[in-house]
Amino acid sequence: MKHRRKRKWFGLLLSAALVVGMLPAMNVKADLGGWTTASNGVMTITGTNVTVRISGSTVYVEGYGEIPDYEPATYTKRPWHYLDFDRVIIGDGITRIGKYAFADKPNLKRIDMRVSTFVADGSCFRNIASNPIMRISGATQATKVAGSITYGSLESIIANAPSGRECAFIVDNANMIYTLRNMVYPYLKYVYDAGDSSAPWESRKDMTKDVNYTRLGTAVTDNGNTFLQVQKKPQGELYMEAISYWLKDYTYLCSYSMTLEDRTGTVIYGTNGNRRYTLKLDDKDRIYNRQYCLIEIGPDAQIMYLEDLDSNYDTVTFETYYPTSTYALVYKYPMPTLP
Repeated sequence: MKHRRKRKWFGLLLSAALVVGMLPAMNVKADLGGWTTASNGVMTITGTNVTVRISGSTVYVEGYGEIPDYEPATYTKRPWHYLDFDRVIIGDGITRIGKYAFADKPNLKRIDMRVSTFVADGSCFRNIASNPIMRISGATQATKVAGSITYGSLESIIANAPSGRECAFIVDNANMIYTLRNMVYPYLKYVYDAGDSSAPWESRKDMTKDVNYTRLGTAVTDNGNTFLQVQKKPQGELYMEAISYWLKDYTYLCSYSMTLEDRTGTVIYGTNGNRRYTLKLDDKDRIYNRQYCLIEIGPDAQIMYLEDLDSNYDTVTFETYYPTSTYALVYKYPMPTLP
């Protein structure tokens, strides 16, 4: 059965939401006066209980609490800003890595951290070495509530990992590999058990892994002129805050990123008129009798509700002008029919 498509436009949602207070501010503010240095050379970030020391080419961030948010204008307030290092080890007591914390450190190629540590956003490890390695230890992630949606620390790590799918992840065991792979589909390319002799502890260069490249989306009437890339992947915390505000009576399930390209590889952001697309759901997300809907965050943070236009429980068919977007897959169950 065809469903009528609903659309609502909310220009500049994210910035406006913060201004009027619809979304709580998530920034961690410390007194960015820099740091103090003890006689043993250990540095303490001002206004925090976070300590920093360096040994060889490795920076150790220890203590407890959150690494504060930075921005390019305050880079010099980072204790490690003037240091040349290729590895950072985040201690067990660090609960969050702030914005731009290790951005623009081009020699940084390995990050060791706990699964229970949140990563603020994609700026944390922006412009570090290519093909980086993340060693994620532990098995229990921390959780918080983003709006009305439970949000996990491992989700934040995957959502904001450097270099996206080209990052290698080394985890404690096969159970963690399973957990990690279930968050992203098609699967992440490089995920290793710490006990695997092929795990790339020093460099990911030339390492290969089998990966499932199942095509999740199709343009219904593209006639072979376009290629649709779709990936199921966790999103950042601010995104989750925004989605939670617009859930209405739906329940959040997961998020998909979709990119439409022409034959030359040029990304198509908008089309002339609505075009129809079909999204193939991950096996574990297919539940009979659910009514699915996609919440699209399009250009300038415009919010659109795209109702499912087919009756198959394993696909979602929808129409949009702006295919290259991020989509939240939400659902609800139909109201029971009264006798």
